[in-house]
Amino acid sequence: VVNMEYDRKMDHPSNGVSILGCLRPAFADEESYIRRLFQCEDGDGYHSDWTDGEILSSDSRSDGSNNGSTLYRLEILRIELFSVYGVQSIISVQDFQDAEPDFLMHSTSVIVERFSEKGIRCDLALKALCKKKGLIVEEANLIGIDSLGVDVRVSFGLEVQTHRFPFKVR
Repeated sequence: VVNMEYDRKMDHPSNGVSILGCLRPAFADEESYIRRLFQCEDGDGYHSDWTDGEILSSDSRSDGSNNGSTLYRLEILRIELFSVYGVQSIISVQDFQDAEPDFLMHSTSVIVERFSEKGIRCDLALKALCKKKGLIVEEANLIGIDSLGVDVRVSFGLEVQTHRFPFKVR
């Protein structure tokens, strides 16, 4: 049972995604595939088994049993994006299923960390970018990057905002 009053509770949503769908038990072939994804063995002979919330067990071999747990699959009916930029949009389920991960996904944290390490030079560059875009800021910090642009958290006095600066070309 899903509370259909979710839209009333989201008068001021943060950056996020709302996914509406139906849960159903996973089919046998889906379940075995999912269990294989969440099982691994490290060099110490410990077996990491995701089932039933039990993270580590001293069992060095998996017997393939499901320990009475049931995995569920979410059949997505609707996806909505709630953005801090004031945009609320519905995402096509087919577009979501066909989407590829951003090629910078695995590098984002390293890029942001390196940018922060450079200190005052990068801070001045971000402030200059903000000024060029018509924003007067006291402080600017890079908080995210992807193939479409950068996210910068800016502050002026007590006001703090996040701005998206898109790249001209992908």
